[in-house]
Amino acid sequence: MLELRIGGLPFPHGRPDGQWHYRHAVRQEGPTDLDRQAVADFLDYEEANGRTVVVVADPSLSDWREWGRPALRPVPGSCPTQCCSHVYAEGCGARLLCHGTPARTLADILNQGVLYSSTTLTERTAEDLACSSSWGEPPDYFDYVMLANGRCVAPEAVALSRLMARDLVPADLGPGYPPAARLYFTWDTLAALPDVCFDGVHPIKVRNELPLDETLVAVVVPEGTDVELLPSEFADRVIRVAAQDPSPEAWASRATRAALQLLTQ
Repeated sequence: MLELRIGGLPFPHGRPDGQWHYRHAVRQEGPTDLDRQAVADFLDYEEANGRTVVVVADPSLSDWREWGRPALRPVPGSCPTQCCSHVYAEGCGARLLCHGTPARTLADILNQGVLYSSTTLTERTAEDLACSSSWGEPPDYFDYVMLANGRCVAPEAVALSRLMARDLVPADLGPGYPPAARLYFTWDTLAALPDVCFDGVHPIKVRNELPLDETLVAVVVPEGTDVELLPSEFADRVIRVAAQDPSPEAWASRATRAALQLLTQ
């Protein structure tokens, strides 16, 4: 099911009956090209994976069938968005995309030089992983490395979920939580990869694995994090940033600024 709402928060979740349900939130000003693209992507992706989509829309969005799709795919951050944090007046879009991971796992990731999908990393089936997830994602989601907008706080919740072995959402995080290591990529680099996919929920995702050598812009870790044995080819892309009991939004913003500064040097 695709739910189109004015205001509120975007919310992907599985319903008690097993139905995959995504609430797409639109700003009060009305849909932008990013909204139109996201709806088209969601419908295309679900159909490609054999799922029928029922669309439920606010009255002011009832013309969604007429939205079409932009002539060119819009870049994340090119339009204001109604994101999962009200802290960002224009939404969480930035010039970069982000993947979050617990800081203690960073050395392993960089030494492997690859981000793996959950199925590739765990060698479990997508169906098995879906059954153990309280978020309710369809099994095919676990075949991808998923990326978020640069300032998105969802990577913080995902990283802490791995540490606590239970699924969390950004609202579960408060000051004093352990900030994630955030890996940053440019849109142009990822969009040019052969195995990318657009599901309407994430700005982009990559099937099976994402090699880092030619794609990683920066990785930002909290100052004081014990990150040892980093491979030399990534050492100049690791940035340590002070993090004194930050909120998820404060850490995501601080880390993104640091990554952008490295990108423009």
